[in-house]
Amino acid sequence: MRAALRPDRRLPFGMGTVVMVVIAAMVVSIGAVLAHKSDTPQRQPYGFGQLRSYAGGPPDTAWTRGIDDLPGFSSSGGSVTVADTHGGTWLLAYPSGLGRAFLAVDRRDGAPRWDKPVTVGLGSCAFNGVGQVACAIKVGNVPDGYYLVDEGSGELGPAQPLQDTGRMIGVGKDFIRVDQLGYRVSATGPDGATRWSRTFADSAFPSYLAEADLVDVRLADASHVLVDPHTGDTKLSCGPCTVSAYPTGLAISHAGDAGVIDFYGFHNGKLVPKPTHTSRSMTVFGGPDVLPVVGGTGLATVNQTHGRFEVRDPAKAQGLWSVDDDELSKARPMACGKLVAFARKDGTRDVMRLDSKGTVVGHLPANDRQRPDTNLAELRCVGSYGTVIVAANDNQITAFDGDTGKIAWEFPINGTASNVAGHIVVRQGATISLLR
Repeated sequence: MRAALRPDRRLPFGMGTVVMVVIAAMVVSIGAVLAHKSDTPQRQPYGFGQLRSYAGGPPDTAWTRGIDDLPGFSSSGGSVTVADTHGGTWLLAYPSGLGRAFLAVDRRDGAPRWDKPVTVGLGSCAFNGVGQVACAIKVGNVPDGYYLVDEGSGELGPAQPLQDTGRMIGVGKDFIRVDQLGYRVSATGPDGATRWSRTFADSAFPSYLAEADLVDVRLADASHVLVDPHTGDTKLSCGPCTVSAYPTGLAISHAGDAGVIDFYGFHNGKLVPKPTHTSRSMTVFGGPDVLPVVGGTGLATVNQTHGRFEVRDPAKAQGLWSVDDDELSKARPMACGKLVAFARKDGTRDVMRLDSKGTVVGHLPANDRQRPDTNLAELRCVGSYGTVIVAANDNQITAFDGDTGKIAWEFPINGTASNVAGHIVVRQGATISLLR
């Protein structure tokens, strides 16, 4: 460093030339990046119950879409949902005709990005990992088929075979398709070429685990098959079971009285097929959250005088930390995003961070019996940010700040609240709203 900064080191040309060369190189590099769409699966930075900040009082309604401003909305019933997202574009689905219609909108203001919606009837639409949209249309407003949709206008490309597709999700640059009966699952490229196809014994409901590049196929008999999305090969299976996914691995809870949980880790973006740890007589609490919170279940808790809980990293053999206090309640903890609230026997709650150390964030007072909408034990996790847990029922969204020990804000609703890419989305009747 000292040699490079010595004033007697002279360049063979002027500094202006250097600056111009650097700028030109940057422009070329940036242009190459923008011109090439990576097919690397996009991981969701606000998954696992993590919210963007909603500090500063109650949120505002950024936009609302519904029956009055969505073309072809059917008044026969149903509501609007966010079917999929890619960056700043959201794909709304709503009842139309004999089934549903899909419309791409700008996440910031809800303005349509397409000239008109795509009416799919009994089919579906989805983004893949590089932002392309494909739609399977059955009994829609065009001949049945599988179509690639122009990202800017919403115009349909040439029709490919439908393969009786009823549901679909995007994985990498491909699409995972499920037929109308739900038994056949296949992977198809944007051009309609089939990569692989499998038939299961029960109806299949696939979801994508981007952290390990796996498709989790949940079957109607409560079993799960974890599939390589590129080949269709089975990487892991269980049943009946529950698969809970986290940024670093999986917690697979096997059905039965034994309370067996197998933990599996991810390494370099792939599932390690050998369990890192097996817990017995335990159950996984909470969610969505970034780390599993486990505690005793069934007969294991009968003789306990207080609560005992452990936080684990699925990728590690040893637990991260545990709480074992004579004044700790055995009531179910609220694990939400990067925070967890443990109930105490006096009704108060200790709020801790779901990290490697279990950092104490603060405390929440006992429930106000006169205000059931703020009873954390009866609410669903929406997500968390900073030291704030956001939870909701069908009447109200409530933000609890562990740092101050107070309610940070409240927002009345008449419907449901969910976390979509870190944003709070509210569905009320035939409308959907984004809170900012």
